[in-house]
Amino acid sequence: TLNGSLCKPNGTGPFPAVVYNHGGAGPIIGGAPEETCEALAEAGFVGFSPVRRQTRPLFGHLDDVNTAIDYVKSLPYVQSSKIGVIGFSRGGLLTYQAAIQRRDLKAIVIMASAVHPSMDLSQASSISSPVLVLVSENDTGSRRTHGRNTLKATKQLAHALKGADKDATLIIYPPHSDDGHTLFFSMGSYWADVVAFLGTHL
Repeated sequence: TLNGSLCKPNGTGPFPAVVYNHGGAGPIIGGAPEETCEALAEAGFVGFSPVRRQTRPLFGHLDDVNTAIDYVKSLPYVQSSKIGVIGFSRGGLLTYQAAIQRRDLKAIVIMASAVHPSMDLSQASSISSPVLVLVSENDTGSRRTHGRNTLKATKQLAHALKGADKDATLIIYPPHSDDGHTLFFSMGSYWADVVAFLGTHL
């Protein structure tokens, strides 16, 4: 059983919907799941921010993501043909993996994806939806990313998508605080780019 935040715009709908996949590992929830859910509803989307099983290994987490997407599609006030997914850090990795498998997603946003061996960039050609890739210029290694260079990995992801002739856009934001990974810990200037992208494709 997954818990999470479900946010609905005013009105009867049906509305396009967006699932937000948080970062973090184990009991740590990274990103801004509740705030993103609320901001999505304000922008006219049904927002759903599920909390995945709280284990450090990734086993089963992709199942949680797919279950969350299927749940949102089943809601009577959701346009099941207009589903988007946002993922941050570990949630970005899982969003990429879900987008490889599924053909029912219309917009993908990957924010500072976690660097992990399970991200197979050779499968980028399997993605069928437009992708927006976001990262900060100083997301180059911290305790939150276990010292891994997220900026470099994000550029590689965007390169793989474009090399596969996919509709992919990479935005690199100026340095944020002393750790670029924290850019996505709150609703910031990047949000306008996300809403514009979702509005175009959903």
